[in-house]
Amino acid sequence: MDPVGLDESDLELLDQNRLERDQILLEINELKERNERRKKEREEEEHRLAAERAAEEQRRKAEEEERRKKKEEDDIKRKQDRALKMAEFEKWKNPPKANFVISKKIGAALGSEPESEQDDQKNKKSKEQLESEKKAILAQRIRPLDVSGYDSSKLAEKAKELHTLIARLEGEKYDLEKRYKTMQVQLMELADRARQQNVVGKEGGLKRVHGSEETVDVIQTRFAGAPSKVEMYSKYERQKDKRSYDDRKEIYTGPLFSSHAERIQPQKVVAWNEERMPTYQ
Repeated sequence: MDPVGLDESDLELLDQNRLERDQILLEINELKERNERRKKEREEEEHRLAAERAAEEQRRKAEEEERRKKKEEDDIKRKQDRALKMAEFEKWKNPPKANFVISKKIGAALGSEPESEQDDQKNKKSKEQLESEKKAILAQRIRPLDVSGYDSSKLAEKAKELHTLIARLEGEKYDLEKRYKTMQVQLMELADRARQQNVVGKEGGLKRVHGSEETVDVIQTRFAGAPSKVEMYSKYERQKDKRSYDDRKEIYTGPLFSSHAERIQPQKVVAWNEERMPTYQ
C-alpha cells in the first residue's frame, strides 16, 4: 500500500529506511543470539572448572590422607624398632645369670642357694615395676610438643630449635662413638702389650742383644717372636772400616766393560751461499 501524495524519490527513501531498519533488527537479533550462546558457553566453562576444582580438591585430600596414614605407619614402625632396640640393649646390659651355684664348702646342701642369690631374687623387680619405671623415664626424657596455637614464625623458630637440638645430639653421638672406638683400640694395644710382656718375661725379663750386656733389644721387647739382634762390632771400636773412600768406590763401582770408539770426522762441510743454496766444501 503506497502512501498518497509521495513521489518516487520519497518512496525510494522509505524503502531504503525500511531495509536499513530490517538490517539493524537482524543484526540486533544476531547479537542477542551470540550473547546467549556466549553466556551458555561461559556457564558450561564455569561448571567444568568447578568440577575440575572439586576433583582436584578431592584428589588432594586423598593424597593428604594417604600421606598421613603412611606417616602414622612409619611412626608406629619406628617406635616398634626403637622398643626392640631398647629391649636388646637392656638384654645386653643385664645378661641372664646362672641359675645354679657350685658351692666350694664341703658338706653344703645340693639344692641350697647362697645368700647373695637369695638377696638378688628378693631385690629383683617384677615386670610391671620395670615397665612403670621405663614409662616414667621416657616421659621424663621425651617432652610433649604442642604447636596448636603457633603461627608460621613460631613454627619456623621451633623447627630451628629442634634442628639445632638434633644436630647437637648427633654430634654427641658421633663423639661418643669415636671415643668408644679409640678406647677399644687402646684396650687392644694394652692387651697386646701385656701379652708381649708375658711372652718375653717367661725367659727371665727383657731380652738383650747378643754380645752386649747393657743394650736392650727394643724390637724383641715390642714384638713377640722377633729374631734377636746380633751386634756385629764392638761399641768401643772407633774406626769401623779402615779402607779409604777411593778403595771402597773402586770395589763397589766395578770394571768398565764398554770399549772406547773413535769419533768419525766429517769429510765435507755444508755451507749456504747468498742464494740460499747448499754448497759442499
